Amino acid sequence: MTDSRTARPLPVQAPPTRPPVAHPVTAPPAPAGHGWGMLRPRTATERHWAEEQEVIGPGLQAVMLLSRLCVADADGAVLTDIDGNRIIDFQGAGGVNSLGHAEPRFTAALAEELTRATAGAFATPARLEMVRVLRDFLPDDLDTIQLYSGGTEAVEAALRLAKSVTGKHEFLSFWGGFHGKTTGSLALTAGARSGLGPLPPGYFSAPYANCYRCPFKLAPPGCGFACVEHARDVIKENSTGAFAAIVVEPVQGRSGNVVPPPGYLTALGEVAEEFDALLIADEMMTGFGRTGAAFAHQHEDAHPDVLTVGKGMGGGYPVTGVVAAGSTMAAAPFSDPSASSSSFGAFPMACRAVATTTAILTSDGLVGNAAERGREMLSQLLDLTELAPLVGEVRGAGLALGIELVADKETREPAPKSVVRRVYLDLMEAGVLVMLGGSTLRLYPPLSIGREQAQAAVGIIRETLIRARGEG
Repeated sequence: MTDSRTARPLPVQAPPTRPPVAHPVTAPPAPAGHGWGMLRPRTATERHWAEEQEVIGPGLQAVMLLSRLCVADADGAVLTDIDGNRIIDFQGAGGVNSLGHAEPRFTAALAEELTRATAGAFATPARLEMVRVLRDFLPDDLDTIQLYSGGTEAVEAALRLAKSVTGKHEFLSFWGGFHGKTTGSLALTAGARSGLGPLPPGYFSAPYANCYRCPFKLAPPGCGFACVEHARDVIKENSTGAFAAIVVEPVQGRSGNVVPPPGYLTALGEVAEEFDALLIADEMMTGFGRTGAAFAHQHEDAHPDVLTVGKGMGGGYPVTGVVAAGSTMAAAPFSDPSASSSSFGAFPMACRAVATTTAILTSDGLVGNAAERGREMLSQLLDLTELAPLVGEVRGAGLALGIELVADKETREPAPKSVVRRVYLDLMEAGVLVMLGGSTLRLYPPLSIGREQAQAAVGIIRETLIRARGEG
């Protein structure tokens, strides 16, 4: 489903043309007929990257280290590097780039806000405008929001909220999920804890509804949600009677945009209710239109108690949030003065970013565009499971698409890292930048992408993958 409600007018009049942007390094002009891909030698890129790494610490995202991309300019779904190469950006900062790079109304609104007030979480016109726009966009039963500056910060706040509401402290999360890198959110993130010492007590995990890799060797609908039944058993066997919440992504991003079968979230909600616990939907990536609905849980009749949101909500500005009913948010100690606040939460720039992004999503029908473009792209990529030697599964919801690479289609053995990295670089060389997740290529176009540009990217992806082979 999509949200048919309309937002109030934008607070800032859109300029007729995109304002000029000054860059520390200016890309050379592209010659006539210049196409997509890395057509120019990356001489300036190598110098730039080497100088940055003299100061930047290790641990950057793997795709950044792999691509060594140095962006001089970005417009819509197109990145131009400092050597003048043009690439279609389907990485989208992991789903952050909802409006497209340098959207004129967005840049104008933030530029004007920058001249007013940049620091402080007092009441401001920007925050009031955000409240008015969100009032029409948020689900009817989840009508309040508290703002933060990073995803893991919002997830930690959601855990504190669940503890406040239930008076309990145990949590269930799922294999393959990702929720952050601080103590509580890391404890929810199975598979990302190696070498970091013991976890806090009271956290346990169960298999996600990844039907392509079902650990029970079953398939929907005949499986009867065996994974949900197993999750129920995990809670029964591990809980000390203090179970507070189930934390789940409606679509698992890090694992490759894994889409569960219809009814999965609803079934998890029933399990949470059995244990007098909350259902927390981590919509950090899926919220604000990414999957072709305002929020991914709206694709079925699911009713989470709490949402965590971010990424596309700010259109590129670092802002996240916790969303819940007012009665839920009122629980103490979460509702006590300063108990749920954040140093940068609800700053004027963050509020203006959320207000402007949400208004553009609504006024331009970008949620519907994400659904339509996503359906088209998915249908044109599905036959890669037959035509491309490395493609095991193609899946997606809206403009969160996944192409899983395998070494063997019968056994579904994941493709080796070396092969996945080579395919990633081949795609970049050809002109499409993607995100990686395990052995999966993750596609996150801006929600504003048009049919022509989407088709150009699909053509490059198809040609590259049909040509790609495994090791040896």
